[in-house]
Amino acid sequence: MTAITSRPSAFGENGLSEPDQDANSTLTELDKGLRSGKIGEQCEAIVRFPRLFEKYPFPILINSACLKLGEVFRVGTNFLRVLVLKVMQQSEKHLDKILNVDEFVRRIYCVIYSNDPMARALTLRTLGSIAAIVAERKNVHHSIRTSLDSHDLVELEAAIYAAGCLAAQSKTFASNICTKIGEMIQGLATPVNVKLKLLAVFQNMHQDGQTAAIVRKLCVDLLPSYPSQQFTVVTLHTLTQLASVLLADIPDQVNLLLNYLKKDPRGGVKIHALKDLKLLAEKGPHLWSRQNVEDMVTYSLGTPYLNLRCEALPVLLMLAKSVAVDKFDLYKGCKVLQLCSECAFHSNIILASLSVELLTQFAIHAHKGMKNTHFLLFLLNFLVTKVKNFAKLQ
Repeated sequence: MTAITSRPSAFGENGLSEPDQDANSTLTELDKGLRSGKIGEQCEAIVRFPRLFEKYPFPILINSACLKLGEVFRVGTNFLRVLVLKVMQQSEKHLDKILNVDEFVRRIYCVIYSNDPMARALTLRTLGSIAAIVAERKNVHHSIRTSLDSHDLVELEAAIYAAGCLAAQSKTFASNICTKIGEMIQGLATPVNVKLKLLAVFQNMHQDGQTAAIVRKLCVDLLPSYPSQQFTVVTLHTLTQLASVLLADIPDQVNLLLNYLKKDPRGGVKIHALKDLKLLAEKGPHLWSRQNVEDMVTYSLGTPYLNLRCEALPVLLMLAKSVAVDKFDLYKGCKVLQLCSECAFHSNIILASLSVELLTQFAIHAHKGMKNTHFLLFLLNFLVTKVKNFAKLQ
């Protein structure tokens, strides 16, 4: 199942190209391939459907083609189902053109009752791939919920994938499944690798504020209970993804990440915390407090590790390019200027370039506001001095 856990990149694009003919003739030709008794011809026909959808994006044609693919999924082998799944994953933008949605979904969904766990897993992944048109169907919700209790790992992982897809589309499903996923994560019988995948489902539960609040509280409560690095990183990133969409949680998430940045001794946690802080600096710089900015500057100045400083400066640069630039304490001898002074002439070219760019942003801000001309002149002199010193060394 590893091959079908990720989205295909260029499935069917580099295969045999259709001759220049009208849509009906092309569809008829592909239909003959689907009906062929030779597995090779069936596979060749299936992989050519994405190209057909791109060339002839007409609702009648796409509806007819999807019904044919649904029938192949219903009666075909698991290998053919994998190919149909990939077609659906690559044709998401055309799903709204399907006219007979009920019949199409029926042909896919009936395989969920198979005795073969692999067939059920492929059905779940296909339902997840067409979540845009099945998001509010109660029978699909029930099947995913039931499969989350499966003892077959392949089916369980497929159910987790489908749950994530539907949670991003349906408020009802997200609110109903939230508690169950929380119980599974907290359950002792759930393997750690499965818990990490379940946590990723929470990232999509941003449709409803109340559900998102429940998820946030659950994840924050889980952090001290599961202190391993991998679990901490995934949980913090899940919270960051939710906050980046909802925005209202950004202040709390920034404080949480800064707390881990300062207190957690593990380098891996710090690196990922800085990456998440950069994302929040991009999504909601106006929600950062002056104290948050000061803490970020203090940490960047105090850390002795080059790799952490290289991750910290992009956060400050992102803030300096935004409205949050007003929250920097800019005066001669300030901490952020000390930081830039240390880094602007560093042997690491990435660190040096970031610090010079940061100084440039401060100079632009001082020039635009014209509130601190002395600081502007000081910055310009500082930059000129650095350039002259560098030229002498060369």
